[in-house]
Amino acid sequence: MISGKNNKTGECLKKLENSDYAKKIKHQIAEVKTNLGALSVSAIMMVANPFHRAHERLVRITLEKSDLVVIFLLDFKKEEWLLPFELRKKTMRYFVDNYLHKNRVLLIPLESEYLGADCSNAITHSSVAKYLGCDTLVAGEYHNGIGFYYDNNRLRTSFDECEGIARIDVVSRFVFCNECNTLVSMKTCPHGMHHHIKYNSSSLLALLKEGILPPAMLMRKDISAIILSSICPNRFKNITQIYDDLFPGMGLIETHSDKDFYMELMKLYQTTSLT
Repeated sequence: MISGKNNKTGECLKKLENSDYAKKIKHQIAEVKTNLGALSVSAIMMVANPFHRAHERLVRITLEKSDLVVIFLLDFKKEEWLLPFELRKKTMRYFVDNYLHKNRVLLIPLESEYLGADCSNAITHSSVAKYLGCDTLVAGEYHNGIGFYYDNNRLRTSFDECEGIARIDVVSRFVFCNECNTLVSMKTCPHGMHHHIKYNSSSLLALLKEGILPPAMLMRKDISAIILSSICPNRFKNITQIYDDLFPGMGLIETHSDKDFYMELMKLYQTTSLT
């Protein structure tokens, strides 16, 4: 059973039971599950602030192991450290629609009010996932509330004996290793931390808020372009002139959006013949 520690989780479930929106989500998941004939449904609770390559890898490996993946995009109200929710949802929708089997992925907004004061706790997340129709919650090893301990030389978590919650699938942290020259799990990479480039959301967000394009190895360039064109609108007085001066064109009069500009600029960053 869910322990007494989680009176807050019980309150959260009561809110869901009394919510028409939660009933709609539950029905939507059940309907898609039936249509797909899905036997395994995994949930990921994600803030995507911003959505980066490690998030992408987490979604992909979850999709490999599940018939249906439900991404609950968390909407925390009035938090200054967050990108606007609609922008985060736009980037996630773009990724799902363009880079995944979108019939096997549901992107569902979930307001923080349904998670209560314990909104980042893994027990709350797993309980909500179970209630809404998912059998597994996929979470990173640094997810709040996940405790590891050894029992008879076996690594266990504080959830192993819990009932009434979704099974917790704990995923190792991802980094970019400059020796492996790719994104890797820290469990599989043999090189030390001095070779690891971390996917730190707050640092990536700091770059974006200063109008700097994060390297494509950290964030997909089209995701960065969507975010920058939104949070830095009308940044250049004559973007068309700059675009025509810097980038190859068709020799015709063309109009380009801020997103187009950032996409082409990233291509120049990735050109290596003179670097």
